[in-house]
Amino acid sequence: MNVKLKVLSIGAAFFAAQSLSAQVDTTRVQQIDEVVVIGYGTQRKSDVTSSVSTVKGDAIANLNTPTFEAQLAGRSTGVQVVNSTGDIGRAPTVRIRGVNSISSGTAPLYVIDGVPMFSGDTGGGNTYANALGDINPSDIETMTVLKDGAATAIYGSRAANGVILITTKKGRGGRFSVSYNNQFSIANVVKKIDLLHTPDFITISNEKAAAAGTVWARGNEFDTDWQGAVLRTGTQTDHFLSMTGGLGKGNFYTSLGYTNQEGVIMPNGMERLSIRMNADQKVTDFLKLTTNMSYSETEYKGLNNNYNAISGAMFSAIRQLPNTPIYNPATPTGYNIYTQGTVSRVGQWQNLIPITSDLTNIAYIVRNNKYQSNLSRFIGSVAADLKITSWLDYKLQVSKDRSVTTGFLYWNRVHGDGFSRGGYIDNNYLNLDRWNIQNIATFNKSFSDHNFNLVLVNEYQKQRSTNFYADGQGLSSDFFGDINVITGSYGTQYSGGGAAENGLISYAARLSYNFANKYFIQGTIRRDGLSKLPTANKWGNFPGVSLGWTVSNESFLKGNTTLSDLKLRASYGKVGNTEIGNYAYLGLYSPFKYADYNGIGYSQAGNDQLMWETSAKKNIGADLGFMNNRFTLTADYFINDNDGLILAVPVPGFLGIPGGVVNKNIGRMQNKGWEFSANADILKAEKFSWNLSGNVTFIKNEVMALVDGKDIIQSQFGETAYLIREGESLRSLYGYQYWGVNPANGNPVYYKADGSLVQANIANQGYYLFDPANPGTLGAQSSLTNNDRQILGNILPTYYGAVNSTFKYGNFDLGIMARFSGGNHIFNVSRREMLNQDFYNNGTEILGRWQSASNPGDGWTPKLHGGRGNFINLNGVVNSRFVEKGDFVKIDNITLGYSLPTSMLSSVYLTKLRVYGVVQNSFMFTKYKGIDPEMEINGMDYNAVPRQRTVSLGINATF
Repeated sequence: MNVKLKVLSIGAAFFAAQSLSAQVDTTRVQQIDEVVVIGYGTQRKSDVTSSVSTVKGDAIANLNTPTFEAQLAGRSTGVQVVNSTGDIGRAPTVRIRGVNSISSGTAPLYVIDGVPMFSGDTGGGNTYANALGDINPSDIETMTVLKDGAATAIYGSRAANGVILITTKKGRGGRFSVSYNNQFSIANVVKKIDLLHTPDFITISNEKAAAAGTVWARGNEFDTDWQGAVLRTGTQTDHFLSMTGGLGKGNFYTSLGYTNQEGVIMPNGMERLSIRMNADQKVTDFLKLTTNMSYSETEYKGLNNNYNAISGAMFSAIRQLPNTPIYNPATPTGYNIYTQGTVSRVGQWQNLIPITSDLTNIAYIVRNNKYQSNLSRFIGSVAADLKITSWLDYKLQVSKDRSVTTGFLYWNRVHGDGFSRGGYIDNNYLNLDRWNIQNIATFNKSFSDHNFNLVLVNEYQKQRSTNFYADGQGLSSDFFGDINVITGSYGTQYSGGGAAENGLISYAARLSYNFANKYFIQGTIRRDGLSKLPTANKWGNFPGVSLGWTVSNESFLKGNTTLSDLKLRASYGKVGNTEIGNYAYLGLYSPFKYADYNGIGYSQAGNDQLMWETSAKKNIGADLGFMNNRFTLTADYFINDNDGLILAVPVPGFLGIPGGVVNKNIGRMQNKGWEFSANADILKAEKFSWNLSGNVTFIKNEVMALVDGKDIIQSQFGETAYLIREGESLRSLYGYQYWGVNPANGNPVYYKADGSLVQANIANQGYYLFDPANPGTLGAQSSLTNNDRQILGNILPTYYGAVNSTFKYGNFDLGIMARFSGGNHIFNVSRREMLNQDFYNNGTEILGRWQSASNPGDGWTPKLHGGRGNFINLNGVVNSRFVEKGDFVKIDNITLGYSLPTSMLSSVYLTKLRVYGVVQNSFMFTKYKGIDPEMEINGMDYNAVPRQRTVSLGINATF
């Protein structure tokens, strides 16, 4: 069988057919013997016995997400991608087979063309800036996800959270080819929060006020959409030009990309210019040189969207009074702003009192304050491949990843955060620098039916980060707030900075053997030395082993067209987590300032026994193909045992330990589950074809061990929300169980720990026993204490997946992908805040409030009482009244394209011309009452920027 070999890049990893996400691999039967790239080497697909999945560049080519990791959503079993906000620049959360740590990093290791990447936020503190947003998605050939222990063991101490390997496009010998892609997109928020219009706002506000014996709201001249004042229709333009070809014994690929994206909230946006040059040259018969270079310039425009900031865009916009205008021509600014003395707030217009908390005019803020980050990113590698003998190769690769971020912040002195400071300005600088050197020796030998492959690796990595900032307040003129910190332009001055570094030395070996392409065994061992750990524990060993049996190659199945492929797999591996901080084991001293004196003080207790966290990963799997692999099925069962998790252990106060804790390897946690993927070529005719594929993951998380078995209670966004308890899912929502409203008096009613009921008496803010059979009687005085809190739900999904359908008719193509997820719960804080009892606007849910015994409302929303929202809604803790299921089904992407016939293109020197349209985040089916159940961070939805629906039109042309 003639097989096309795909030459990718050294350092991408296991590109296996067995566990490929079915919806992106429709050509498996033609590629069964394809030589592909694995970690630090190559291997035939049919030899691979570990669990991986691959997303090809063609599957994501027309999506307009600014970062490639966001495009993984729904395209691989075992991989969950959460885009929690429509804020451009914020990195999505990526989990491979669940959360694998309690307190340390949980993000995967990213490797591009063999170069370990910086990831996460590099925004310099002024705006979100995703480090992976510097990589142009159009340059990507494949994304390969390593999931089990055998696949990830070759990356040792860095692989506990899985590994994502990106292969960029390479030059192909022969004809010189030029491709140009252009895309224009329009984006709008999928949904706004349903707020009260002016008539209902006045009714509700004065009902709140009446309970307090006063009147608040007056005037119905305006009905202002304050959400519309900060949200907008965003546009995006993408241009991408690439050239590929070969000359003599060399090949090249170059690209130039430009993206300009407006966010759906002002002034959020991104502008990126990227350049890539990949080339290889065979110098002699035994020496080949390869280079992969990329450079990008990215600018992010951000905003203040803190969850409870006075000038937070969404926090403020949804609370503004609808009967007040945005603009007022009578003021110097032209905006509706009231300023007197030390107070500057949005004007109250005809209302009898000002807005609570002196909220600012948010429309002025988003147009006049600046949050900006500019990133320069260089990623490059140079490699020399030396063929020593027919069975021995050596490769040296030297690579560098450097990211430089300059941040800028300016708060206008006229109104908002900068008013009390007389204007505020900040510049900051962050430099991330990483060198990586790899020495790789590869041995290949075959004797009859015995096939051996041995790879030896030696790797060095050095990383350093430095940062500094300069800021000040009291600007002499707003003119100086437009560009940069300028000496003498401001009064009070501040400055600071820091530096950190770490290093890694590694030795690894992988031995692969198969007999007659039927029986496979592979063993991997890696030894890492890490500077983040104390001398006694710097070195660790990380083994992996996998077994495979290709049953379909046995004589009793060979040639069977009904069961055309059957492979059984099993693997085990132990890997580590290095994302524990650079100096977690050291006793540290930090600078302290007292009055005008500078000094140092003890800031962290050391632990010279600290070790890295480990993850033992077990996997069994099977790959089946039917009817010459027209129908395929892959199934995997996995268990990830995460041990030695670093937790803060309390120590006696008299020891004088900072914070009263010491970091120790105490915790243990497990993720286990099933993964299934399937692919079917349902119809395959000359003019019409239909491919249907899908994947689903079922997963359970359980905390196994904590410090002395004691619960850990954690907070986020000022909300005491989470319980970490042995035997439960990580960070379960923990709070009070809500019963409903007392129909006799409108008081909220809660369950106590013993199952009895207690009502919160709004009149005097005390607690009393409640008898549903006698609601009109206030029972004996009682309480609602911390001991009455209960587990209200897990925040991690227990299942997720996708279904993908692709149709082709003639030159038309149609693709539809639906994603689904569920089994998790979300604390909808945004919904609670829209039921506030202050002089803010409210959500329409408040219209169902209790008004009287004869008009009890929806039975869920208590009566109103101005100023007592903290008591009525239990602000600051979880309340099951606002805990909802996060289940959803989304029609995520709809793509329709048309490729012009070749006969029409030859006269204009084109080999391909395709026009297409894409709708992303198209439709959603959910019972969740918020904007989007994916708008959660650790199970909490709190004033995030709404996610967007995008409509795109594009053209792909190849000359």
